[in-house]
Amino acid sequence: MTVVAHLSDPHIGATAASVDRLNRVLAEVGRLPRLDALLITGDLADHGLPDEYAAFFAALPPAVPTLVTPGNHDVRDALRPFVPAAGAGPVNSVLDVADLRLVGLDTSVPGRDEGYLDPATLAFARNAIDQAPGRVLLAMHHPSIPVGNPVLDGMALINASALAELVTSSPSVIGCLTGHVHSGLAGTFAGRPMLGAVGIVSTLRIDGGTDPLEDRTAMPGLALHTIDDSGGIITVFHALAPGTT
Repeated sequence: MTVVAHLSDPHIGATAASVDRLNRVLAEVGRLPRLDALLITGDLADHGLPDEYAAFFAALPPAVPTLVTPGNHDVRDALRPFVPAAGAGPVNSVLDVADLRLVGLDTSVPGRDEGYLDPATLAFARNAIDQAPGRVLLAMHHPSIPVGNPVLDGMALINASALAELVTSSPSVIGCLTGHVHSGLAGTFAGRPMLGAVGIVSTLRIDGGTDPLEDRTAMPGLALHTIDDSGGIITVFHALAPGTT
């Protein structure tokens, strides 16, 4: 069994409360009786500034193995110094936890909101999957399934067919983990689960409204994924209670 705490969209720097909201979620994560890895699927910073990344990474628990992926608000060159394994180009990374491999894929497109898996990232993913010690979870910011909001659905992964081909040709891939929509998400893509975490800085409006698009008064939260010995994924979505410290 492997337990992964999945956070997304802290948008550090977006509001005066952004760091506090992240810290409150991390404090809740710290109460878990078991935690094998921490995953944050993008929009780590709101403006992609170095001091925003410094504040974000300073908040993370140093003893927990952690993987991050960029989102459309992130800036690769500012993020790269905080992800030592990342080379030039897309900020992709891998985290092995026992026999589970988390593969972080950079779906960001500089200057754009929609997501794209470029050839370098697809090649990285293929190699990471082929060399994995066991089962694989792919993690990325942009989902490739509709969520029913016209704005968010217009900013999804634009080459979903490339991801589908990667997934269907890889029996070791047991699912995809995403962010971007600031809401818990559970669906099926290419025959595997696609699971998104609750937003931290804000929550997508449930009525599909677009003005405003998000609710910044809603409580932040996370998704907790438990991968059992058969490769099944049990996901519980948690929202913090008001007054949580």
